[in-house]
Amino acid sequence: MADLVIRPSIKGIVLWYALSVVLLVGVVLFIQSRGFQPVELWALIALPLAIDLWASMKHVRLNARRLTLHDGILRYEDGLVSKTQRNIMLDKVRDVSMTQTFGQRLVGVGDLSVEALGESGNVTLENVDRPRQSADAILAALRQSRQTNR
Repeated sequence: MADLVIRPSIKGIVLWYALSVVLLVGVVLFIQSRGFQPVELWALIALPLAIDLWASMKHVRLNARRLTLHDGILRYEDGLVSKTQRNIMLDKVRDVSMTQTFGQRLVGVGDLSVEALGESGNVTLENVDRPRQSADAILAALRQSRQTNR
């Protein structure tokens, strides 16, 4: 079976990038309508650049998180430079749940939570694309693992 890799969605980040582009075009058109004078108006470009910087940092942070299902182990990884990794054996998984707010349902994302026995506790990944299919895939691997161990 191929590895199942679940990552947070970047749909919200793409929206911020689009807002930044629209704002940048608006600022440039405004400056152009003023004949590029006074020079201080160019400082308005700082706003879309600040949005881009914030969105880029958020994008990198989202890409640093993932949940991987491989050979009966559910692995949660977080971090780019310094990494945190939690491994949960499938036979220790107690529950897989998915929650969606109204806004999340509109864009097709949701929060995926895996509850495990013992000290490892819950692992939650926010804003996952197609959370129901991801939860079903983990539960199918869990059922297969339990049938194999009988």
